[in-house]
Amino acid sequence: MWICNKDSFTKGKVHLKIIGSRDNILNIYFKNIEAYNWREAIALKITKEQEAYLPHSNLISIAESKFYPKWTTLGIYKDEDIIGFSMYGPEDERDEEIWLIRYMIDEKYQGQGYGKYALEKLIEKIKEETKCDRICLSFHPKSKSAKNLYSGLGFKQFITGFEAEDEIFYKLEIE
Repeated sequence: MWICNKDSFTKGKVHLKIIGSRDNILNIYFKNIEAYNWREAIALKITKEQEAYLPHSNLISIAESKFYPKWTTLGIYKDEDIIGFSMYGPEDERDEEIWLIRYMIDEKYQGQGYGKYALEKLIEKIKEETKCDRICLSFHPKSKSAKNLYSGLGFKQFITGFEAEDEIFYKLEIE
């Protein structure tokens, strides 16, 4: 619902106030990647700059998920449009540690708050569906936007022993 202040309107200024929850306004939700939508997921694009350090396409992630039955692939939707992709699951049989293996937002939708909001919702979904104690992920150190996103949601850097020049690890402890 949009509300316009009448006094402001008559003075040539319009002040709009949004009333309602972020869920209703943003309308972000998830769908499992299946036969009907996998092509949409592989058509998502990242920026040219991101291509330099992001390892592979969503197609590879979808293929990988077929070998790991506990991994979940999701399309991230806004209204009726797919705007992103996510893959997560346990790295091994220990379900207390869930890895966010892939998380991306299409270049057309980056920088508008959808990525942060969708990740907040995804974290809640993982908490509800699993018995995990932590959510772990890795990203390229050159990705300042990834670092800001994950740090802003409470993820902290941790040492795994598998660090490399092109990868740093973050985790979110679940309370």
